[in-house]
Amino acid sequence: MTTAEVAVPAQAGELTSVDQLDPAEEAAVRLRRVERVMKKPRQLARLEPAQQLEECLKVLRTAEAKREGTVKEAQLRAGAVFFDTAGPYLMWVRDNSLYCLDDPSRTFERWLDMIWGYSPSQCYLFMDAVRVRIALGLAGSDEYAYQGTVLTTKHIRALAPAVNAELPPAEVQQLWEGTEAREGKATEEGLRETYRQLTAAKAAPALGTSGTSTSTSATESNTPPEEVERLARWEVNESLRSIRAELEALQARYSQLTDGGLAPLDAADAVREAKHVRALGRWFDRHGTVPVDSVVEAEVVED
Repeated sequence: MTTAEVAVPAQAGELTSVDQLDPAEEAAVRLRRVERVMKKPRQLARLEPAQQLEECLKVLRTAEAKREGTVKEAQLRAGAVFFDTAGPYLMWVRDNSLYCLDDPSRTFERWLDMIWGYSPSQCYLFMDAVRVRIALGLAGSDEYAYQGTVLTTKHIRALAPAVNAELPPAEVQQLWEGTEAREGKATEEGLRETYRQLTAAKAAPALGTSGTSTSTSATESNTPPEEVERLARWEVNESLRSIRAELEALQARYSQLTDGGLAPLDAADAVREAKHVRALGRWFDRHGTVPVDSVVEAEVVED
């Protein structure tokens, strides 16, 4: 309610607040508001019935689109604030081992399952999200878009390896910009590919024009033996990097299944497959080490 709506000629110079109205005057103002709302469709009376219906539908669709847009924007802004709020506290609990204060054997994932209503994969996404937002310069605000593109969970998953590897914010932003320049927009697959190219370029030895991988032609050429060995050893690094990227993609796919809320058609078959997945995970846990026969300790680079 504005001053213009409630002021009368005798009050125009004195009224500063609607609180100054007595109940009867306030009721009169509310009644005028109702009349303004209800009289709008009466303008259609001069039109044919079919035209009236068309105008009504036009207003209804416009109102619905505006309402949906307003609700969606509010949800996106609330989500941005939620990431900035929840992410740092989750990281604090994890990094300071607060999840096992009363039970030293409890894992962080088990604590999340017990205490909060979100799954571990969602909580890891919250932690990744705040770090991505920091790198893109969005943290501390309710901004939910970067360079005009809404930041989605797919973008967060794609940029998570970069921010978790402590890549400087400027380089994370270059990942986004480079992907847009190459593909026209920033997609999950495009961001992952740009990051793979960046890490490969950083880690690759200076090879000149001899290429970045071994081949039959290279071994049959006049390439010195030590250069051939270096190329082969570099291929080990590239293979590990590729396997890690594939596993990250599989992890994202598995998270989408478990968080999707849809049960499998054949439950028994799903249980068997899940057991095989866990068995493979245990294998990687036991054997996921640096090939020590191929490299020396000084050359091991932590990702």
